[in-house]
Amino acid sequence: MLEMLRSLACRVLMEGMKALLGLVVLLFGMQASAQVWNDRRSWDDGWEQKYQEWVRDHWQKDFFSRRIRPDGTVNPYYGLRLDCADVVYSMRAIFAYENELPFEISDPTGGKKTITNRMSRFNGVGFESRIRPFLAFLYGVVATKTLPNDTFPVAISPEWIKPGTLILTTKTNHHSWSVKEILPIGVPWLVYNSRVSATSSLVLQERQSWPNPFWVFEKDHSPSGNAGFRVFRPASALGKPVWEVPGYSEEQYRVPLNKWVKFATARLAQRQESHEQQLRRLLNASCEGLQGRVEAVRDGVLYLARNRRCMNYDTYDNYSTPNRDQRFFDDLVALRAAYADALVSRASLNADLQKSLEKIFPFIERNLRQEASAMRPQSIDGNSQCAITYASGRSIDLAEAKRRLFAGLMSNNPHDDLEYRWGEKRGPSPLGRMCRSWDLWTPNLNQ
Repeated sequence: MLEMLRSLACRVLMEGMKALLGLVVLLFGMQASAQVWNDRRSWDDGWEQKYQEWVRDHWQKDFFSRRIRPDGTVNPYYGLRLDCADVVYSMRAIFAYENELPFEISDPTGGKKTITNRMSRFNGVGFESRIRPFLAFLYGVVATKTLPNDTFPVAISPEWIKPGTLILTTKTNHHSWSVKEILPIGVPWLVYNSRVSATSSLVLQERQSWPNPFWVFEKDHSPSGNAGFRVFRPASALGKPVWEVPGYSEEQYRVPLNKWVKFATARLAQRQESHEQQLRRLLNASCEGLQGRVEAVRDGVLYLARNRRCMNYDTYDNYSTPNRDQRFFDDLVALRAAYADALVSRASLNADLQKSLEKIFPFIERNLRQEASAMRPQSIDGNSQCAITYASGRSIDLAEAKRRLFAGLMSNNPHDDLEYRWGEKRGPSPLGRMCRSWDLWTPNLNQ
C-alpha cells in the first residue's frame, strides 16, 4: 500500500513538473510574440565597445544596397531607403537587434512613453521578420528634431568621440551624420544620407572631412541649439533634462566657430597628415559632393516634369538642394584654403595633382570673389578631376562645376529646369519667378 502511494505521488509530481514546464514554455512564447526581438543582454561598457567596433568595421555606405552580406548571408536590410536621421537611428537599432540588446528611444508623440523593441504592434508578423517593419515604423516617426530627446552633447575628446557618435545641426539646416570612425589625423569619417525618394539610390553617402561649423551651428551656437557631437542616451536617462545625463558637456559650445575645426582636430588626432594627403582627401570630398548632386537634382527635375506647378513647402523642401550646395561649396572652399596653404609652405606636390588644382583654382592668389569673376568656362581634358554626366550629352568636371557654383549659376530651386539647376543658364526660370521659394542659397564669397 505504501509503495502504491509513493508511486502515485511520483506520477503526480512528474505530471506537475511537465505542466509547469509547459507553462514556462508557453509564457516564454507569448513573451516572444509580444515584442520585436528578445533582449537577453544588457548594455554595459563591454557592449558599448563592441558597438563601436561594429560601426567601424561594418557601417558601410552599401549597408542597405548590397543583397548579400560579407559573411555570405542574405542582407535583411536590403532595399530600405533612409534619410539622414534614419541612418543615425538605424545604426543603433540594428546593432541592438543583432546582439539581443534593448533599444529604447523617446516617443515623439510626447509624454513619458517610449518606443522599444518590446512593442507589440508587430504581432501579426512572423517573429523572425519583424525587424524590417519595425525599422520602417521608426523611419516614419523619427527625424532630426527628435534626436535631441534621444541623445546628449559630449566633450570633444577621444573618450567620447568614437565610432557610433553622431553630429547634428541646428534646426535651421536639419541634418545629421553618423560617425563611422575618427581617422588617425583627427578627422571624422561620416556615413549619412540627405533626402530620400522612391528613385533615390540605396547607397548611402560618406565623407572624410569636417562639415562647416558655421553651418552646423547656424543661428544657435549654444546648448539650446542641440547641434554638434552627440551620443545616444541610456534608457534610464530618457525624459530627463539633458544636463542630468552622465557625460553631458557644453565644451563644444565654448569653442569659437572660426577655431572649431582646428580645436577638434588637435584634440582627436594621433598624427598629422601631409599637405598632399590633406589635398587628396579634400579633393575626394569635393568630388563626392558633385557626384551626389547629380541624383538629387535629377529627382527634382523628374518631379517637375510630371508636376509642372508651384510646390508647397514640404514638396519644395524635399526636392530643393540648398544644404547640399552649401556643403559642396564648403568642401571646395576648404580644398582651396588647403591648396593655398600648401603653396605658401612650398610643399612638394605630385605634378598631376598640382595641374588639376591649378585648373580648379586658376587665380589662387586672388580672393574668392575675384577668382569667381575672372574664371572662364572649363572643358574636360587631361587635367580634369571627377568628370560627371548630369544629363544625356551634358558633362562637366570639378573645375567647371566649381566655376558655375562660385558664380552663383547653379540653382537649388526645384521650380527651375535642368539648365538652371546646373548653371547653363542663370535663373530664376519663368516658373521659379512665379512660384514661392524658400531657403534660396547663394555662395558667400566674402571669406
